[in-house]
Amino acid sequence: EKLSANNNDLKRSIVIVAFGAEEMGLLGSKYFVESPVISMDRVIAMFNFDMIGRLNDKKSIAFGGTGTSLESEDLLNKYLDEYEMSGSFSREGFGPSDHAAFYAEDISVFFISTGAHQDYHTPQDDVEFINFEGEKSLADLSYDLIMDVANRDEALTYQQAGLKTR
Repeated sequence: EKLSANNNDLKRSIVIVAFGAEEMGLLGSKYFVESPVISMDRVIAMFNFDMIGRLNDKKSIAFGGTGTSLESEDLLNKYLDEYEMSGSFSREGFGPSDHAAFYAEDISVFFISTGAHQDYHTPQDDVEFINFEGEKSLADLSYDLIMDVANRDEALTYQQAGLKTR
């Protein structure tokens, strides 16, 4: 909603996609990159938000794919500092979520998560456990990060960071 409201401030287009069948082998994201609605050579980055509702007291965010562009970690550190949050970085572009399909196509990726928890994939994973204030803070940080990437004069400098498949 915030990206849409500020559409006139963007140098590049933003495509927001909700993928299905991630748990069945990334079927939705693989289909998207194999049958794209836009040319994949125009995609400069993929931001994958997966399990972002349980920001902990340390305000720690897990980021994957931080090695898939030369600029990623500097950008993330800038916004983590600004929002007084902390982050753990995994440089690999491949991972068990939808960003892997984009990394396989030489696209820089940002996997963003507040991490796994004891209720993951159980009936106990209920709404009362969501940290809405933390989710809002993460959304604000992510908005600034996305706007930064979208409005750069040059695209991120892609680099391979680990294997493309497992």
